[in-house]
Amino acid sequence: MFGHAYRYLFATLLGIYSFLNISLLDGDRLYQVDLPAHYLLIVVFYNVFGIWIINEWLEKKSSFFPKTIHPLIIQFVVSLVFVGLLASSSVLITGNILGGPFSYSWQNFFFTAAFVYRVNLFLNSVNAIYYFNKKFSEKKLEAERLKTLTVNAKLDALNAQINPHFFFNNLSILSSLIYENPKLADQYLHKLSDIYRYILNKRNVELVSLEEELTFLKKYIELLEIRFQGSLSFQQDIHQECLPKLLPPAVLQLLVENVVKHNYFTDVKPLEVSISASSDAITIHNKKQVKSIIETSTGIGLENIRARYKFLGRNVHVVSTEEFFEVKLPLIEPYENSDSRG
Repeated sequence: MFGHAYRYLFATLLGIYSFLNISLLDGDRLYQVDLPAHYLLIVVFYNVFGIWIINEWLEKKSSFFPKTIHPLIIQFVVSLVFVGLLASSSVLITGNILGGPFSYSWQNFFFTAAFVYRVNLFLNSVNAIYYFNKKFSEKKLEAERLKTLTVNAKLDALNAQINPHFFFNNLSILSSLIYENPKLADQYLHKLSDIYRYILNKRNVELVSLEEELTFLKKYIELLEIRFQGSLSFQQDIHQECLPKLLPPAVLQLLVENVVKHNYFTDVKPLEVSISASSDAITIHNKKQVKSIIETSTGIGLENIRARYKFLGRNVHVVSTEEFFEVKLPLIEPYENSDSRG
């Protein structure tokens, strides 16, 4: 506190208050008799600024204090010595100038000492409040930083899961296509490269627009069409006003991938998947055609999406019946602050 940018303004205000307090209250004085107003003002400011400068100097020297004792305690105790010397110098100077009843005496010293010790106690009390409030703010800020770092680290870990998950699944598909249809495998590889580039570019991005995500999803659907040749059917109903809204990257691709993984489909009995977006959510809906044997799963897809939305303070709604499976993902307005997540 004593090193504050407005420290001398505070000292001036305290000096004015102390002068008015002594002037207006009966029995509150610095000497055996009342000082003339202009002398009283000078003496009060001399002592108040002296106390402030003493404490400011001690605060700067706090690094030399023993670490085993709290610096505020040491500062207050040491200031008592210097403030006592200040009171003595004040009485000596006044006595030499004015003489008479203002000469140095124990009674005049006690009056002045009582005043300077009151001011010193007040300033050190305010300084203690300022000190602990500052420390509390620093600890609170540090806790927020640690929380942010923890959340970001967890979110980065979740985002990092997407890349190997996606890559692992598609490498096995590409491997089988190479033997079955090399030309088709080449097309698949080019589209896979485009898709993987998107995932890499967005790996450190928390949110993307629905428009970007749908463009990415379109490329992924083209990838699926190469592999499954018309046995998959996708319908989209997206309201235009939803396109600028935000969601985590690659979540739609993960959901479509889960649909393909858990359901069977043929040219005779294709699998229909509908994607619709309106108001504040986008919904992926498919009729269940559950496989008797499900492909090996890493367990990442839906749980990854749930965890990522949890960091955003949102919930993913899942409806699973005997006839259909549906996932509803919240859409986030661009102006919403994602830092409010908990």
